[in-house]
Amino acid sequence: MVARRVGTEHREAPVNALAARLPAELAARSVLLRLVAENAWLPALLALFGTAVAALLERKFAPFGAADRALSGAGLGVALPLLAYALLDAGLGNQRLRRCLEPIARHGGDVRAAGAGALAAFCVVLAFAGALLAAVAVLAARSMGDPMLGRDLAASVWIGALAGAAYAGWFALGSTFGQRGGGRKWVLALDFVLGATSGVLALPWPRAHVRNLLGGAPPFDLGQGAASLGLLAMTALTMLVALGRTTR
Repeated sequence: MVARRVGTEHREAPVNALAARLPAELAARSVLLRLVAENAWLPALLALFGTAVAALLERKFAPFGAADRALSGAGLGVALPLLAYALLDAGLGNQRLRRCLEPIARHGGDVRAAGAGALAAFCVVLAFAGALLAAVAVLAARSMGDPMLGRDLAASVWIGALAGAAYAGWFALGSTFGQRGGGRKWVLALDFVLGATSGVLALPWPRAHVRNLLGGAPPFDLGQGAASLGLLAMTALTMLVALGRTTR
């Protein structure tokens, strides 16, 4: 009897794992396909071009500190949040997060798993976008013969990836508010306004911690280690809250 029960559990485990994984894969693929269908490469290309031009201008007129200014300004300060907003809007079809998961739910898919898949797709895409924007800013602002290029490039790519993931979480959470996910607009505005401050109101926003990591004024006198942890915690918390609001 025990052997039969153990055998049944072993046979059911792969089935349960497949059932839990399939909605996540479908949701992730639908997000990526929607991004392609909505020509999401266009805002990405504009963000990269704008970052490169700004970095080249910084290098031309004030070479000292050009990379830092390009990163905190045009690259991760302007292009990344705008690109994150555009990609979330396109990937969700200008709808709430829950609305985009309804086709999977109607076919019996697990909404929680589907939501996790969609959020993971956005997180990976925007982490990559942030890393790429950071790389473009550094490479355009520094000379290829600069001995600090490799170290600065590695550090900046890491910061860009953290920032992209954090923006993915925040815009995903914003997409659970409003009839058509209009909370995304509030996230964008609050990050630009409150994230630019250095007091306690800046703590929840990616902009403040990215600025800290790039050598700018820290929010609430936090160290750079705390800023990295803050971005990681922010990503996890916003994703979890967005998932909870989507599946309740």
